Amino acid sequence: MKTIFSFLVITLLLLALPLYPQWVQQNLPGDIDVALGIDFIDQNKGVIGGWHTTIMPDIAGNAYYTVNGGTNWVEAVFPDSMRVIVSAQMINENVAYGAGACNITTSNNSRDKFNIYSSYYSQKNEYYSKLGMDFTGQQDYRGYFVETTDGGLSWQPKGSFEDSVYYLVGIHFIDMQTGFVLATGPYNNTYAAILKTTDGGSNWNFVYEYEPYLFLNDIKFFDQQNGFAVGTFDDMTNSYGVVLRTTNAGDNWIRNELPQLLSLNAVTYLSVNSILISGVKTDFSAVIFRSDDGGNTWFECCTYTDLHKISGINSLPASGVIIVYGQYQPTGSAIPFIEVTIDNGLTWYYNLLSQFPDYFFTKSKIVNVNRWYITGTQFAQMGFVLFTDNSGGIPVELVSFTAEFVESQVMLSWTTVSELNNSGFEIERKSENEEWRTISFVEGKGTTTEIQNYSFNDDLLEVNESKLCYRLKQIDFDGTYQYSNEVKVDIHIANPEIFSLSQNYPNPFNPSTKIKFTIPTLPVRQAGSPYPSPYQGEGNSERLITLKVYDVLGNEVATLVNEEKSAGEYEIEFNSHSGLSGIK
Repeated sequence: MKTIFSFLVITLLLLALPLYPQWVQQNLPGDIDVALGIDFIDQNKGVIGGWHTTIMPDIAGNAYYTVNGGTNWVEAVFPDSMRVIVSAQMINENVAYGAGACNITTSNNSRDKFNIYSSYYSQKNEYYSKLGMDFTGQQDYRGYFVETTDGGLSWQPKGSFEDSVYYLVGIHFIDMQTGFVLATGPYNNTYAAILKTTDGGSNWNFVYEYEPYLFLNDIKFFDQQNGFAVGTFDDMTNSYGVVLRTTNAGDNWIRNELPQLLSLNAVTYLSVNSILISGVKTDFSAVIFRSDDGGNTWFECCTYTDLHKISGINSLPASGVIIVYGQYQPTGSAIPFIEVTIDNGLTWYYNLLSQFPDYFFTKSKIVNVNRWYITGTQFAQMGFVLFTDNSGGIPVELVSFTAEFVESQVMLSWTTVSELNNSGFEIERKSENEEWRTISFVEGKGTTTEIQNYSFNDDLLEVNESKLCYRLKQIDFDGTYQYSNEVKVDIHIANPEIFSLSQNYPNPFNPSTKIKFTIPTLPVRQAGSPYPSPYQGEGNSERLITLKVYDVLGNEVATLVNEEKSAGEYEIEFNSHSGLSGIK
């Protein structure tokens, strides 16, 4: 459903209707406490990874796949040793990769090692504290890479990592063979690094060595050469954002610092030179940074209050679609929010999803301009996936709608500054003696961020009213619709001054055509005038009117009108089969 804004007749008075976001929760079968990585190769085939508790305090990994856009998710066959899939990526309709950790042996000291992942996120990104992954006495673990070659039905481990790799917290593949993972090291060393494979995950090499007090959270590539990884440096006395940039396929990385930040948690591309990063400032306000020169310089393009925690940011390059998602956290509650733009950040639409209380978002996937997915958890006890197939109810933004009576017609005009999934507009009219009815349809522009101007002229052929109301029924391609506000117009049909007979239309015709004619007001003879009126009566009194049809030889074919009529405009329909259809 869309929200429409409108103007009342010529008067530029903006009226806003409520926005109803169209997000639906999809069912994940089996036990899953936290849904994390998600990816789709098209609008039907996708995979999800996460974890669930087994016998407390141990946890084990989960994976699911779908072949119908998430209408049905099926639990996959998964390695017993897998602890969690943090990030997943589909390469084609059969092959997908997952990165996370595997359980090795039981260790009472493993909690300290695990804090490199969970405790850090608890401090720097509050939403991760809800993942419930910091259990006492849990198993030891190491970085783990898995692969499916049957579309997600079954997963197998692939390759191996040295013992210094405790967790894989991010993944991005450029193609089927070349990819990257973000790794964390032991808690006592608090290192982060980037590893690269050129053989589909069978072998891995460090391309950014472990750096003390560095935490990397997300990695994205735009093409074969250009990529970013983002995170935070924090040695307990100094904290700032870290942006790593490569322009040669990850072989070398340029390190930039963004001051006064507790964390940078996600990065996304708009184009090869335009990049967005989300994070948290030291005053606990959420922030989005933007660069339009390939990452050389950055500026704050959006700042939220400290009641907002951004979980991530995502985009669909070249489409204009960007989504920011997280939690609005007033005292004693947590409400997920999603803010969306479809014009690369010029206009933003903010939605609170109050129907999903205490849902914490983790990852997202934008399949196309209409279909998006977001994963997460509720209290680390129920993993979920939300999806929308109409871009979350982003409105067709109608910034003006006017009606004006001009020369026996009502001229309707309206303008949109953005459209999404817009099939078109039904034009509805109502009079004092008639309920709403559809009089025409004007096609929309589908999805666009450019200004669109529309118009329609109502010729009032069947109307004898002094006041009319109009409204637009904006309809999506999926059938959902939303009404505009009404516009009202006064109809002032002046008494004509001369006889007139308009050209019939259509012409040529088969079998019927319409003929319009006007009868003028009679001239009034002034008192005492010696000249009689040439008409039968004076002023607005009726007179005898005759309207006949002749063929090209001058033979009378039909008499359409032969009666007394008063001044005004009239229309008659002539049917060549029956002669006369009616008069108005």
